[in-house]
Amino acid sequence: MQGLTRRGFLTVSAAAGMAAFGGMRISKAQENALYEAAKAEGELNLYWGSYEQKTMDDIVAAFKAKYPGINVNLLRQASQTVYTRLRLEMQNDAVQCDSLGTTNALHFAELKAVGALRPYTVPNADVIPEAFRHLDPDNMFHLGAISIICINRSSAIEGPKSWQDMVSGKFEGEICSGSPAHSGDVAHWVVAMLAKYGDDFLREFAKQKPKIGQSSVDTVTDILSGERKIGAAAPYSYTLGQKAAGNPIDVTLPEDGTILNLGITGIPAKAPHPNAGQLFNEFLYSPEVSQVLAANYWPTLNTSVPWNGGLTLNSINWYRNPTENLPQAMEEAIAKWKELVV
Repeated sequence: MQGLTRRGFLTVSAAAGMAAFGGMRISKAQENALYEAAKAEGELNLYWGSYEQKTMDDIVAAFKAKYPGINVNLLRQASQTVYTRLRLEMQNDAVQCDSLGTTNALHFAELKAVGALRPYTVPNADVIPEAFRHLDPDNMFHLGAISIICINRSSAIEGPKSWQDMVSGKFEGEICSGSPAHSGDVAHWVVAMLAKYGDDFLREFAKQKPKIGQSSVDTVTDILSGERKIGAAAPYSYTLGQKAAGNPIDVTLPEDGTILNLGITGIPAKAPHPNAGQLFNEFLYSPEVSQVLAANYWPTLNTSVPWNGGLTLNSINWYRNPTENLPQAMEEAIAKWKELVV
């Protein structure tokens, strides 16, 4: 079953992005004014689940080097964990988060629906890949990460070549994955598998007796510990970072379509340091951050900085879930997972 194809998505979204933002670039005066306001606030509280710890630490270090005088506090946990933390703070009218980043579109749909996001435009949006420049017509949330969801494996084996091959029975007892109830990337993968192959895919997946964790990053842990040999809904970037560090792990881009998910970021309406939150979120599109991303094998957010390894959006076969009714599709996917897998 076909969803929103790569070419169709790029064509439609590129036009929307160009119409919305044109060639606008941030001016030095704008940047300096925002920096001075953020420095006066003095603090920045980040609740992020879109990148693993090392990449977030590197991004924070680059931010502090460029914008000294702002104390940065980072909560780096699974997307559902940081979102739950924010919702609890909202219930108690004690929001501490200045910048939220998760891989679950449902989070931002819910926050927008209750008026819990602070709108802001991205003045340097023309450096963002055209397809992803204008995710929300009301500017309540923006691109925070481009996540490639693939199959990872022990480098000692060849592993499955496709998603369907993975559930063919040849790898029973060797597969692990995160949970869509905890990981936005895994939730997007489940939505995509249901769209492409229907409920039978999850039934066959359950027959493989997979080990289920929480985050997609758990697949790397399980493979490196020797508990499992193959990871489903696995993180491309973090896996390659571990491979580069000399660990016996590798990735496979499935022949039937790598799944593409976006990390999304926004500023809570009651953020205690909104200028610092906006300064950080605009900084995400700087060359400095994309250099960090490339060094950690993530797709870059600034088109002037190439991906590590030479891949591009146009050079890989990818599938991204249609954005229409996506929150409902994710809720249904989690329910199907609980019914058919765990």
